[in-house]
Amino acid sequence: MSTRRIDLGGVPAGGAADLAGAIAAARLVCFPTDTVYGIGGLLSPSVRDAIVAAKARDTQKPVQVICPSVPFLISWLALGPALREAVERLLPGAYTLLLPHPPGLAFPPPGEVSQRRLGMFGGVVNKPVRTIGVRVPAWPQPAQAMGELPFALLASSANPSGGEAPRAVDEIEPGLLAACDLVLDAGPVAGVASTILDLSAFASERTWRILRRGSADVREVAAVLGADGEVSAGS
Repeated sequence: MSTRRIDLGGVPAGGAADLAGAIAAARLVCFPTDTVYGIGGLLSPSVRDAIVAAKARDTQKPVQVICPSVPFLISWLALGPALREAVERLLPGAYTLLLPHPPGLAFPPPGEVSQRRLGMFGGVVNKPVRTIGVRVPAWPQPAQAMGELPFALLASSANPSGGEAPRAVDEIEPGLLAACDLVLDAGPVAGVASTILDLSAFASERTWRILRRGSADVREVAAVLGADGEVSAGS
């Protein structure tokens, strides 16, 4: 398979349409975010299968969605006022937000988190909640055209499962890079993974949880959301 490479810094203003066409024509794309490089492509089962095969990834593990902009994300998921305000305050930036999975969204399939609730007869029970993981990167300057795409991207970090996420194209494992038929290069990025922030109960209870520590800490999140939160013991 021949791999096409595009220097995103050379994409002219207004060139997002051509970039979108190249991405849509590709089976698997390597691309930058503000944190690490990822692989993925259009929101489709075939792209999900390509990610799973390239990374030797658990087929049951959910993949995240990267939206080009905050307005796109808000409109796509039809967010209510509380979540819309939280998203607008947190993004774009180095967060992966776990939001309630919309009932009418056919793909991607939901992930799941457990929320503690009071049981019918007292005590605390864990209730499974269907979620979708979403990001809006603060796109690096050379990758500004990514913020003008007319669609979201299915994504996972560009490393074999369990490996270290790369901050530049030349840090990506050669076999994984060869599995991509399009590589979008924006030079080195930050190299620190996003903070995974569970907002699945935020609209109803104004609570949140950090499930994975990234570049943001609990004080920063608390200052932004002004709500009750916690850090998972496994983060």
